[in-house]
Amino acid sequence: MSDLRERTALPPIPRAVWIASGVMALGGFLGNMDGSIVAVGLESLRLSLGVGLVEIQWVATAYLLGLSAALPLTPWLVRKFGAGRLWLAALAAFLLTSVACALAPDATTLIGVRAVQGMAAGVMVTAGQTVIGLAVGPERLGRTMGTLGLVVGLAPVVGPRVGGFLLARFSWPVLFWLNVPIGLVAFGLALRFVPRGDRRQPPPVDWPGLVLVSLGLPLVVYALTELGAPGSTGPVNVVLAATGAVALAVFTWWSLRAPHPVLQLRLASRPVMGAALASVLLAGAGMFGAVLLLPLWFQVRLGAGPAEAGVLLAPMGLATTVFVLVAGRLTDRYGGGTVALTGSLVVLASTVPMPWLGPETPMWLIQALLLVRGAGLGLSIMPASTAAYASVGASELGHATALVNIVMRVGGAIGGALCVIVLSRGLTINPATGFGWAFGVLGALCVVGTVATAWLRRAERSSTVDATT
Repeated sequence: MSDLRERTALPPIPRAVWIASGVMALGGFLGNMDGSIVAVGLESLRLSLGVGLVEIQWVATAYLLGLSAALPLTPWLVRKFGAGRLWLAALAAFLLTSVACALAPDATTLIGVRAVQGMAAGVMVTAGQTVIGLAVGPERLGRTMGTLGLVVGLAPVVGPRVGGFLLARFSWPVLFWLNVPIGLVAFGLALRFVPRGDRRQPPPVDWPGLVLVSLGLPLVVYALTELGAPGSTGPVNVVLAATGAVALAVFTWWSLRAPHPVLQLRLASRPVMGAALASVLLAGAGMFGAVLLLPLWFQVRLGAGPAEAGVLLAPMGLATTVFVLVAGRLTDRYGGGTVALTGSLVVLASTVPMPWLGPETPMWLIQALLLVRGAGLGLSIMPASTAAYASVGASELGHATALVNIVMRVGGAIGGALCVIVLSRGLTINPATGFGWAFGVLGALCVVGTVATAWLRRAERSSTVDATT
């Protein structure tokens, strides 16, 4: 209790740190907006470039795979060049690849450049979080991460609407040209306000580990993402997922024995970090499972059109964005475990009734549950990530940010695949059964996620007691 009373007096955050965090948030907004805005433009890209639906989907898939492949090497790059310098270089690469995408003469070139752009985005995300963590310290990390989450969370809300507006008036290259003015503003501000970070001589690159994780992680994310797409449960994706899982298993074995592993997996053996990673994994699974499930539910079960489903889901996204900011302040005051547990319980409470909802359910009740769910998501994911970052030293922060981002993406792919596979099986009976089963899976993920955040809360409190004795 004494620790909680001490934490209620929040230390102030210097103006320079707020400015640097705002610049990082602008870069994160750019990366997230690009993904959502391109998703809206895939049909325009397909028609303009004269390719099929399967090929044009690779414009989005290549970006995701490039982002996943870049995450493991980021801690080594942070140590070699400094987090701020690396973030600036990644932003510059993101801008250059945006220009190259806009000028791409065909779909093959566009897909190749999108993979490189995804790599730049992956480095930018982890390096930016490292910059913030080094600048503020653990006592102020929640508020700055909350502000970052608020700005970045607006991207999926703003992106589709901006994309639709621009495509109604211009051709598809405008989707990529839009990145340039925003990115130039962020780059100019970063040159002045973002600390460059310390350069330190890194150990030799762990090439076996890097090859294994750079092969296994994109394979797992791709295969599970494909398995989570309706009608894509073929044996090829199962083989790819199994191959990626084996590569990651060998990578884990190797990394626990290598003198200088590309990722410090031993961090997960620490109580707070291990509990935080488990919480992030399950929160990501629940969140991305719902991202795939809810639009289908509105359209197949309730009879809404695609545009109407997007409108009906918007309040949940806005609630998540707002409560991320609230969660930041609460995390600095009470700890990430306590806030994440509260958020998990809220998400669970809003998910339990979903298997019994249907066309006869009043829309106000559905919207109320989605608003509650959005608030719970905002209170659960960011505090768990912040607890992970706050539990490590400055020299380990790059590894922590990479691990959290990797775990969240793998969790999202697992959650999406589980929900949609179960849904597809149930739909062979009838829509009520299909969505009932799928929401049951979502509820089970929420239950296990709540257990993980309770573990995080306990580990965090035990760590605090040990530090004060």
